[in-house]
Amino acid sequence: MRRIMTTSIKYAAAGMLLLGTVAVGAAEDGQKRHFRMGFTGFPSDITAEAVKQARQFSRQNADILAHHIEGVPWAQALEGAPFSKEMMEEWAGKKLATPQGAKVYLAVSPGRGELKVADKGPPLPKELNGKGYDDPLVKKAFLNYCRRAVQFFEPDYLGIGIEVNEIFPKGTEAWRAYAELHRYVYDALKKDHPEMPIFASFTLHGMLNAKGAAREKLAGAFEQIMPQNDLVAVSFYPFIAGGTTDIKTSLQWMTDRFDKYGKRYAVVETGEAAERLRFPGSGQVVNGTEEKQAAYYRELLATAEARRFEFVISFLHQDYDAMWERIKSFSPEAFMAWRDCGLLDETGKKRPSYHVWKQYFDMPLENR
Repeated sequence: MRRIMTTSIKYAAAGMLLLGTVAVGAAEDGQKRHFRMGFTGFPSDITAEAVKQARQFSRQNADILAHHIEGVPWAQALEGAPFSKEMMEEWAGKKLATPQGAKVYLAVSPGRGELKVADKGPPLPKELNGKGYDDPLVKKAFLNYCRRAVQFFEPDYLGIGIEVNEIFPKGTEAWRAYAELHRYVYDALKKDHPEMPIFASFTLHGMLNAKGAAREKLAGAFEQIMPQNDLVAVSFYPFIAGGTTDIKTSLQWMTDRFDKYGKRYAVVETGEAAERLRFPGSGQVVNGTEEKQAAYYRELLATAEARRFEFVISFLHQDYDAMWERIKSFSPEAFMAWRDCGLLDETGKKRPSYHVWKQYFDMPLENR
C-alpha cells in the first residue's frame, strides 16, 4: 500500500495536502473500547475537496491519525541543512489534518533494501552512494532525520521502519545491516523519548505467504529486532495473503508467534478489497466483496478489543477510483490493487464495513 502513497500518487498530489470477544453493537450496552482507531488521511482524489473530505471523515471516525512517510532527504539530513519548501509544506498539511484530541502515529522508512530518497528531497549524495544501512554516515543521517521528524510532528507513536520484513529476501547481509541501523536509531531515540513507543512494522500477509521453513526464517529474522520494538506492529491486507478468508486463523498465528514478548499489538495499516478487481494487463483478479470486507473488520476489531491492541489504522477511508483515473497513464497497474478497500465506495456510499467500524468507534474509549 505504501508504494501508492510514496511514488506516482505523491507526485500527482503535490501541494494538495496543504489545502474476550466483543459483539458488534455492544456500544449500546455501555461497553468501552480499549484500542484507538484511525486512518492515514489519504484522499480519494487529488482535489482540494477530496482532501477536505478526508480530513472531515477522520474528525468524525478516528481518534488516531497516521502520517506515513517513506524515503529520506539524505543529503539534507546528513548535512543538517533545511528540508525543501515543498517537503515542509507537505508535512504542514499532514499535521493540520490531525483530529482535535487525537493521537498521532508517525511512520518513516529508510527504504526496503536500498536507501530510498524522499520524493521532495535532493538526489542521494555521493557520500552515501552504494552504502549499506549499517554505514556510519547512513546511521547518522537517518537518526538526524528521525529526530527532526519527531520534533515537527510530535508523535505519540513512532515507526522507524515500514514493513521491514520485505528487506529480508534481498539477502542476509542486507537484513543484518538493516537490523544494525534499527537498533542504533532505536537506542538513540529512546534516550531522547523514553516514554514514546518506537518500533518497526512487518507484513502479516508477507509472513503468511511464506511457507514452512521460509516462513520460519522470515519470522525469525524479524524477531532479531523485537528487543528494540516497543509494540508488535503489523500491516495486513488479506487479499494479498492469497485472498485468505480465514482471518481468525491468520490473526491467531500472529498472536501465537509474538505473545511471548509480552508487548501490545498495533495494526499500523490495513484494508480489505470490497469489489472484484481484474488487472487489465496481467489478468490477475482480486476477488473482493463487501461481505468479505465487513467480515474481515468484524474479526479484526473483535480481536483488537479482546486482546487490548494499542490501535488499528485503516489505510483508506474511501475508494480512490477518481485518483486512479488521473494517474493510471503514468503509474504501474499494481498501484490500483488497493483501489476498492475503502469503508466508503467511490461515490461516498457507506459500505457494511463502515457500520462495523462505526459501532466500535462509538464505544467510549477507555482512558489509557
